Amino acid sequence: MKANQSTEIKSCWQQILRFFPTDFRQILSGIGPEIFPEISEIRLRVGQPLEVVYQKRSVWVAPNGRLAEKAEDAHWVKAEEIGKIVNAMTAGSFYALEEELAKGYVTLPGGHRVGFTGHVVSEAGRIRLIRNISSLNFRIARACLGIARPVLPFLWKDGRFLKTMILSPPACGKTTLLREIVREISTGVPELELPGLHVGLVDERSEIAGSYQGVPQMDVGMRTDVLDACNKAEGVYLLLRSMNPEVIATDEIGAESDCKVLEDIINAGVSMIVTAHALNLTEAMCRPGLRRILERGMIERLIILSSRLGVGTVESIRAGVTGPELFRRPTATEE
Repeated sequence: MKANQSTEIKSCWQQILRFFPTDFRQILSGIGPEIFPEISEIRLRVGQPLEVVYQKRSVWVAPNGRLAEKAEDAHWVKAEEIGKIVNAMTAGSFYALEEELAKGYVTLPGGHRVGFTGHVVSEAGRIRLIRNISSLNFRIARACLGIARPVLPFLWKDGRFLKTMILSPPACGKTTLLREIVREISTGVPELELPGLHVGLVDERSEIAGSYQGVPQMDVGMRTDVLDACNKAEGVYLLLRSMNPEVIATDEIGAESDCKVLEDIINAGVSMIVTAHALNLTEAMCRPGLRRILERGMIERLIILSSRLGVGTVESIRAGVTGPELFRRPTATEE
């Protein structure tokens, strides 16, 4: 492992461990350093064994920090442990973060997100607060620098960034790829004759930039302006009015109302990069909102991802719906 990578992993764990009580911190610190880079989630539930998601597998964690095959060998989470963690995350003032807590997650320094469940307090049909927290899910934020470089030549043509959509099922890396594309085009790629572009990023769920107190914790480029925790439609129009972006980026489109928003981006002479849930193009065309967007020719490049060879496997790059397939990864039988 390279020294800078080792330092980054150590820093990542220090950012997370500071929110755990001392005894719990010792358990997590006992996890072998060779495992740290592969852990994507730490899950805690009152009265249940401590769980980590490691190499996309669910495994238990023993009191000494080692991975346990059997649940009875794991550390079992206590209500007071979760209480201490929540208290640390909210700096002792649970109600100061009431609006953020109503969304079901908080963002920590470093861009890490903690989701939680518990007793929901509703008001006028909307979640106002979640109390008596019973489950926590620490989702560890990590950059994957360089993963966008192979696809960038397909997205830049005649001095213009093409309107792009990334399609994939959940947990296949579309948000990570989106972040990296934004970082690259914002900073600029001289070898591709791609200058730095002004990017407006609407980060509705704080997943792309991982902002903490409004400041991006993940590198999204030198010329990127981020609207954190902002409704997509409102955010897009705010950026168009105030920030003069050359590209607008956002995650998880698919509602029929999104079609109008994307039309307005195009009519303003601005390019875009968006993501959507779908296994493939056929499935995307079965969703009314996505079908309208795709059939109207709003998308010039379609990137389809899977996890077949690991998260972020690029299966296909197409020139829109009706255009040719520019890249296709061979299947196992073709290799």
